[in-house]
Amino acid sequence: MTTELELHRIHSPEDQSLPNILALSNFIFSADATTKHGSLLYWQSHLTHPSSFIVYLAPASVPDKPVAFVFLIPRTNSPPLKNGASDSLHIWLAGVLPDCRKGGCLTRLVQELGSADTLTVCTYPTRFPGMWQWLVSRGWVQECEFDDGKILLSRSRVG
Repeated sequence: MTTELELHRIHSPEDQSLPNILALSNFIFSADATTKHGSLLYWQSHLTHPSSFIVYLAPASVPDKPVAFVFLIPRTNSPPLKNGASDSLHIWLAGVLPDCRKGGCLTRLVQELGSADTLTVCTYPTRFPGMWQWLVSRGWVQECEFDDGKILLSRSRVG
């Protein structure tokens, strides 16, 4: 993608851009409104927590057409993570349009989270091998594996 992408943030469940981000997510993951990942009400309920927010990228020329997003929520980890942290900012959901992948969108969005002491994310390596490789190649630490094959990873702030 050669167009300039602008960074945006959503902190409010009433933000007018939220349905556009949900539509992007539902397109990427083939989700629908009957699932928690596809439900506007579920997304809005997550955004009621003061630590929850969404960062996303959209072309400067069409800011209502997002191409990538990261949805963050607070998470309490029990047992604590390998770095000793019990609390983290958790990437609940993230996605990039297929045509924009390998363009640095996810890297840029995660860099925006640099002030977070500890980030966590869960992924399924067999279902999302590209995401798994992206995380591992950037030094995310595997914390635990769940029975369904989902893996929790973490990253601590550097510096």
